[in-house]
Amino acid sequence: MEEKDFWIAFNHVMGIGPTRFQKLLNTFGDARTAWRAGVKELSEVIGPGIAQKVEEERKKIEPEKLREKIESKNFKVLTLQDDDYPSLLRNISNSPFLLYMWGNLDFRQFDFFISMVGTRRPTPYGRKVTKILASELAREKWVVVSGLALGIDGEAHSSVVQEEGITVGVLGSGLEVIYPTSHRRLAEEIVEKGGAIVSEYPPLCPPRAENFPPRNRIISGLTPGVVVVEAPKRSGALITADFALEQGREVMAVPGSIFSPQSEGTNNLIAQGAKLVQNKEDILETLGFSSEKTRKSGGEDSHLQGDEKELFSFIDSSGIFKEELLQLTGWEEGKFFRVLLSLELQGLVQELPGGKVFRL
Repeated sequence: MEEKDFWIAFNHVMGIGPTRFQKLLNTFGDARTAWRAGVKELSEVIGPGIAQKVEEERKKIEPEKLREKIESKNFKVLTLQDDDYPSLLRNISNSPFLLYMWGNLDFRQFDFFISMVGTRRPTPYGRKVTKILASELAREKWVVVSGLALGIDGEAHSSVVQEEGITVGVLGSGLEVIYPTSHRRLAEEIVEKGGAIVSEYPPLCPPRAENFPPRNRIISGLTPGVVVVEAPKRSGALITADFALEQGREVMAVPGSIFSPQSEGTNNLIAQGAKLVQNKEDILETLGFSSEKTRKSGGEDSHLQGDEKELFSFIDSSGIFKEELLQLTGWEEGKFFRVLLSLELQGLVQELPGGKVFRL
């Protein structure tokens, strides 16, 4: 049997997390020896309650067969001992001692990773921002990491998939229990496009509420920076931002209306020092990268074409109300707001309270 077999076996014992597992390795030298230790010896390291759970699982688990069963489902197991374990994640204080992965992604083959998270109940504005940012980053070969949740997470993943890009979904459940179930097809598409679904929980683990906060440390730990698109005052996305700060990652946030509860958390992040994100360039510059500038100083619009150019031509530095702009274009509202948002994200125009739009 391989040493990895025993890492997997310990992962199936409720209560054995990174800290307790590391204590076992420090005491017994390897997982194989720890798995075969007596209950009394184990109790001295991890406490009698958890030691008894290990004893109960040992009666049911055959480590080698357990690994073979998991691998038969086309899942990979990456442990902290493996070279292909994500390097950024390895460096956080409480790295998962193993990850289950569905997909053929090799983290070593990619240089650029970014996390995008947000509320499960986004506004149309939040969805549009997510789609634009995720799509543009995907086109520049950035790997977008998120939580496969409803709302902003799902929008980020699906936008990358539509661009034939690479994205990683991090679960708060096992790989055989995709949650939410409505994102099962999205998870399949992520894998089909070369991305991956990962989890530190055993494949059959259900989506317990207590799993999700620890899951968020993986989302932030896989990347050098986190972008929070939309989040109310209390949100799992803000937990991810907290983990990012603890891990020394960059925290970025998209501003929103002061009247929108869904932007209360992101606006607070900005007030506390998070980088304000208006476009892709803000993200790249925060992380120390750059690409061809999409913003033009002094309102220069030579790079604009089609609908963007037409709408921009109606806006000047004195400002114009959105209602007037909509009448001038003659477009349906969905198209109008989509093009206007694109101009805002490029830093070419700005909407002020009251609905007036100015050229920058």
